[in-house]
Amino acid sequence: MKHTVLAALFLQTVAINAQTDTLPAPEIRTEEGVLERQRIVNRYDEVFGIHEPARWLFKWDATSTVGISPQEGGFANEGLRFDAEWKPGQAFSLNASYMLGVDFSLDGLDLRNHGFRLEPRWYFGMRKRVREGRGASNFSGNYLGLELAHIIKAGNLESSEPRLIYRGAMARFGVQRRLFNYGFFDFSYGIGIRNYEKTGFSRGGTQLFSEARAAIGLALAQPKAKAGMHAGYCEVLQCFREERRMFKADLFNLFHLITADYLAGTARIALEQKIGHSPFSIELEGSLNGKYGNFKYSQNTISQEMRGYGYGIQLQTRYYYSQKRRIAMGKSGNHLSGAYLAWATNWSWSHATVRTVDATGASAITGENAHLKTGLVWGIQYRMFKNGFIDFNLGAGWGEEYNGKDRSTNNNYNSFQILGGLRIGLAF
Repeated sequence: MKHTVLAALFLQTVAINAQTDTLPAPEIRTEEGVLERQRIVNRYDEVFGIHEPARWLFKWDATSTVGISPQEGGFANEGLRFDAEWKPGQAFSLNASYMLGVDFSLDGLDLRNHGFRLEPRWYFGMRKRVREGRGASNFSGNYLGLELAHIIKAGNLESSEPRLIYRGAMARFGVQRRLFNYGFFDFSYGIGIRNYEKTGFSRGGTQLFSEARAAIGLALAQPKAKAGMHAGYCEVLQCFREERRMFKADLFNLFHLITADYLAGTARIALEQKIGHSPFSIELEGSLNGKYGNFKYSQNTISQEMRGYGYGIQLQTRYYYSQKRRIAMGKSGNHLSGAYLAWATNWSWSHATVRTVDATGASAITGENAHLKTGLVWGIQYRMFKNGFIDFNLGAGWGEEYNGKDRSTNNNYNSFQILGGLRIGLAF
């Protein structure tokens, strides 16, 4: 009997455990779809337009207008340069340039020189970036180029200054980036040859040379950027940073390798102070500069060495005319960033020695030069990241120039002047 009861309890336990669960089982479904590539955009991509496709880029180099670009084959310190760049595909482009060197004087506008350049470029990392989803096909990248140039140096037609022409070819390595919506910068270095035509003043010949070049200015692209792009600007431009004083050190003009035989540089520091909480400020800037050149002429039968140094001071009274409206709209803080109008006064002094060696022997000429310029400029300044800044201004006014150690009537010149400059560097 005992064994019978145990067997019955065992069978009952097995039956209970074997019962089916009455809870409904979850239903699992799968659907087919396309997995889209995720695009992660950081603040650097926003600034440089890495993910904006573009087939055309029209550029105006502002640095050449204010005399920052190198003197290329005798080009004047001031002039105009326009570029158009076209991409037929992803990796290759064609960049065409036109340059016009001008001189401003009491007699009007004088054509100094002009020239054309044609440069095929290869953006060697572009295909890989596009394929991996790290960028679009555009003009923000590193490139190798082969530049062909035709430069004409034309003096005043009423003078006896010779008319010289040279043609050249140069291999270049460069870095170009879009800058926000309407800006760009292009830094490059190249090595090439120039062929000068024979004239009554020169035997002509071929010259091997190297050159560093910097271009920063305005740019328009096709197609245009989509609406809503660049939402991360304020992470870079410090839109809401409150600031009443800024100490600035310019690094962009600190050193220029103009050609292999011409070096120049300018050290600039500035202090800008807001007037209370108003949109007005005062900036005081000091500068030191130097240059050295060693040139060969007429197939190396004539050599010329140039050494120079100088200093200057500039005072600007600035009005950030849109700042109050931007603060009221919640787009800006009370600081030293934005577009402005300024009255600028600039005084500079320089000393130069030119030593010439030819078949007759050696001779040296020493001279001094001073400028006093004043006028109205329009500019735009922004904080960049934490301790950087960019400041560009351009305008016109009146200037006085004198040579020698005195300001006698014979050494004095009054003329129309282009004012302005570009500063990029550290700010504290």
